[in-house]
Amino acid sequence: MKVVLQKDVKGVGKKGEIKNVADGYARNYLFKNELALMATEGVVHDVHTRDEAEKQKKAGEKTRTEKLAAELTRTQFTATLKTGDDGSVFGSIGIPKILMLLKEKKFVFDKSNVVLEHPLKSLGAHKVKIKLDHGIGADMTVTIEKE
Repeated sequence: MKVVLQKDVKGVGKKGEIKNVADGYARNYLFKNELALMATEGVVHDVHTRDEAEKQKKAGEKTRTEKLAAELTRTQFTATLKTGDDGSVFGSIGIPKILMLLKEKKFVFDKSNVVLEHPLKSLGAHKVKIKLDHGIGADMTVTIEKE
């Protein structure tokens, strides 16, 4: 008997999949526990329609994420550090400061999005990686100047 799974069922499949199972298993377990529906023509059509809508939604989200990554790459971020007479730098730029720089430009991220191996401790331009959804990343440029 063909059924459409309403929830993940261990050993059978994941939610939304159409599976062929034994008649008794379907009637006595899957249907009674509301884990599946009989795969009638209307139910199968609804599943395919829902899957197509989900694919379009994910494609739209990925496009928005790619635009955000491009905007992050184009935007210039500037921070200042105190320097000594000999050019030595006092302090560093860490993740909290980078999050503040992003927030000033209306980008809101969590500290888990910022990939920074070590704090920035020298003047000049530095690349900082930002992790976004859908496996997309962006390199933002942080320029550190004298205070």
